[in-house]
Amino acid sequence: MTSGRPRAGYPVLKRLVAPAFALALAAGGCSLIVSGEVATDIPCQPGSDTSACPTGMSCSATSGLCVSGEEAGVAPVEEAGDEEAGDEDVRDSGKEAEASGPQELGTACRVDSECKSRLCGSSTILTSTITQTTGPICTTPCCKSDECLTGFVCFNGGTGGGYCVPSKLAQRMPPTSGGKTGGATCSVNTECRSGLCSKTDGGTGHCLDTCCSAGDCSGITTCRLKAVSAPGPSHDIWVCAPPEPGATKVPGDQCAVNSDCASDNCIGISGPSRICRPPCSNTASCKTVAGFSAGHCLYGSSPPSDFFKFCFSGTTAGDSPAGAACTDDSTCQSDYCDGDLKKCANVCARDSDCAANESCRPSAANTPYLRCVAKP
Repeated sequence: MTSGRPRAGYPVLKRLVAPAFALALAAGGCSLIVSGEVATDIPCQPGSDTSACPTGMSCSATSGLCVSGEEAGVAPVEEAGDEEAGDEDVRDSGKEAEASGPQELGTACRVDSECKSRLCGSSTILTSTITQTTGPICTTPCCKSDECLTGFVCFNGGTGGGYCVPSKLAQRMPPTSGGKTGGATCSVNTECRSGLCSKTDGGTGHCLDTCCSAGDCSGITTCRLKAVSAPGPSHDIWVCAPPEPGATKVPGDQCAVNSDCASDNCIGISGPSRICRPPCSNTASCKTVAGFSAGHCLYGSSPPSDFFKFCFSGTTAGDSPAGAACTDDSTCQSDYCDGDLKKCANVCARDSDCAANESCRPSAANTPYLRCVAKP
């Protein structure tokens, strides 16, 4: 970021704050499309008995003719040639695709408008681990698994936030209903709502689930950064887990290394600026943490490419409110200038972190940070 505020640096620290434009992710796309052309024009009456149309054809609400490859009332889309739909983010391709939805969560999709959730998740946000067998699927942001539907878990692949995905795609087997929440004691994976029971060497197991605050966790666990490889590859993400032995410092305490902190997150350049940082879902959540009432929620990274949100203590970077035009982070009160919209935006973890007329959605430019945008 360009605010001039001290930031942590690698290799001095494991964590560092990532510039909003530091990682440019290539986005392309293709659309699976069919032809609506027919050899003979056969008139029909839209909305009535379609038996007048030959088998495999339906009555178009736009032309009043029998057409093939088209649902009544939905216009055909262009021919795709020999291209096949793959796991690519078609939201940024510049091509218009006709929505076939609204599709339920976990259903294959091509564009956001096909999903009831208005979010079609490609590997850019869900990682190829989730999308390798299905391609992009309808999803929605989350902080923990019990915010998702039964049969889904909150999966965080280090892309900046968690997303509800079918448990089978995350290679987990939670209970068919209910299940223990993050931090609860457990013996096997199937006891936990997240489908993960993490055991320390010779110790008691605890349900390992994603989180956005210490309040999401129970027992002796807290919301801390931890490498999770279920499923692989491993990603540093916020999860409910016991602090490392000797990690006794709480958010706001000065620290030298990550392992000093119960949150396993020591960020700063040197001296008093290096303090233990807590997780956050939005700026409002930081104001409830002692020592961070004047702070805000900010994105950072763990090398080489895992991204997470944490509370930064101190004043805001600039004067421009959310929605104002910007060219870099330093002009925004939120300390974040969205590269997609070229506007200041507030970071978030789920829809409830935004205003009533906004949704929490990933940026389509650079790193897919979750931020509040106007509902479509």
